[in-house]
Amino acid sequence: MYRMYLYKAALFAFGAALLTLGIIIVSQREVLVNPLAYFAGTVLLIHGARNLAGFIAHSGRLGQKRKTAKLMTAAANILIGVLIMVLPELTFSLASYLLAAYLIFNAASKLADFIVAKSAGEHGHWLELIAFVFYMVFALLLADSGPGNSTFLVISGVYCILFGAETLSDFITLVVPQRIKNDLKRHIRITPPVFVSTFLPLGTLRYINEYISVNDRLPEFAGDDRGDGAPPDIEIMVHVSNNGSGKIGHLDLYFGGEVISFGNHDHASHRLFGVFGDGVMFTTADKETYLDFSVNHDRQIIFSYGLRLTQDQLEAVQKEVDLLKADAVVWKPPYQIACEEKGAENVKLSAFHDYCSELWNGTHANFYKFTRGKFRTYSILSTNCVLLTDEILGKAGTDIVCISGVASPGIYFDYLERLYMTQKTMVISKTIYDRKTMRKLKKGKEEKNERSVS
Repeated sequence: MYRMYLYKAALFAFGAALLTLGIIIVSQREVLVNPLAYFAGTVLLIHGARNLAGFIAHSGRLGQKRKTAKLMTAAANILIGVLIMVLPELTFSLASYLLAAYLIFNAASKLADFIVAKSAGEHGHWLELIAFVFYMVFALLLADSGPGNSTFLVISGVYCILFGAETLSDFITLVVPQRIKNDLKRHIRITPPVFVSTFLPLGTLRYINEYISVNDRLPEFAGDDRGDGAPPDIEIMVHVSNNGSGKIGHLDLYFGGEVISFGNHDHASHRLFGVFGDGVMFTTADKETYLDFSVNHDRQIIFSYGLRLTQDQLEAVQKEVDLLKADAVVWKPPYQIACEEKGAENVKLSAFHDYCSELWNGTHANFYKFTRGKFRTYSILSTNCVLLTDEILGKAGTDIVCISGVASPGIYFDYLERLYMTQKTMVISKTIYDRKTMRKLKKGKEEKNERSVS
C-alpha cells in the first residue's frame, strides 16, 4: 500500500514542478538561462553520483556489461552536468538546435504519413501535410533565432505547462473517487518527448534485470490486479530487449483467442534501409508458444496489460479486427513455402535468415499482407505496430492520441502503466513475461497434464 502512496506523491510533485517551471520559463525567459543551466547541471551530477554509488554497491552482483553501462552512464552524466554549468549559453544554443532537429524529424514522419496515406487513397491525408508544415515552420524559427533565443524557451515552457497539467490531471483522477468509466472519449493527450518515451520500456527492462541480479526475483508492482478472476478481454503486450531495434520495443495484442501483430517482416520488400516496406500482419492462436518464442528466441521481456471492456466495446473492437482482415490476403514466409514445396525434412531453416521464417517455424503463425488501406505500406515512423494496435484499441474508447510525429511503443507503455496505477480504469492487470515466468508456465502446464492423465 505504501508504494501506491509514494506513487501518488511522486505524481503530484512531478506535475506541480513541471507546471511551475513552465510558468516561470515563459514569464522570465532569458533571465533564467544561467539558473536553469545550474539546475540541470546539478540534477545530472546527482544522477551521475547515484549511478556511481550503485556501481560501487552492487558491482559484485552485476554482470560485466551492466557494470560497464552503469560506470559509463555515471561518467557521462557527471561530465555533461559540469559542461552545462560551465558553459550555460552554449548549452542552450545546442539545446535549441537539437529541438529544431527533433521538430524536423517529426516533420519527416508527417511527410511520410502524407505520402503513405495519399498512395493508399486515405481520406484526410492533407492533415498530415499541414502537420508537416507546422513542424517545419517551428524548426526554422528555432534554427534561425541564434544563441540565447527566446523561441526555444517559450516552446519549452509551454510544453512544461501542458505536460505538468496533464500529470496533475492524472493525480486528481487517481485520488478523487469516481464511478467506473469505460466509455472514455479520445482526446489529445500530452505525452513525454519521443526521445524519452521511446526508451521507457528499455529503462524498465534494465531496472528489472538489475533488480533480479541483486534479489533473484521480479520486483513487486505498486498497483493491484483488479480483475474478477476471469481473464481480461484484451491484452496489450509491450516487447523490449537489450538488442538492436528491440531497445525501441514492439507492440501487439491478444484478442478473441489470437495474437495480432504487425511489422515490416518481409525482408524482400524493404526500402530505404527498412524504413518502408510491405506491411505484414500475423496472427496465432497459441499465445503461450508465441510468448515463449519472443522471450527465449528473441531474448525479450514482455509487459502485458489486461483490459476489461464492455459488451459494446468488445463488439466495436471485433468489428475493427474483421475490417482489417477483410483488407488482407494470405502471405507465406520463404521457409514455409519451401517446406510445402519440398517437404520439411528436405529444407534447412539455417538457409533462411528472415524473421518470419523463424517465427513460422517456432509458432506456425498465419501471415497476411494488405491489399489496400494505410497498412498496405509499413513505415517505421507512422504506420507501424503502434498505429495498428491503436487503430484496434481506439474502438474501445481509449484516450491516447499521439501528438508527436512518431508513434513509439514507449508512449503506449507510459499510458498503460499510468492507467494500471489508477483505480477504476479499464486496465485491470499487469504481467511481466521473462524466462523464469515462462518456465513456471511450462511446469504448471506439464503438472496439469499429468494430473489429467492420472
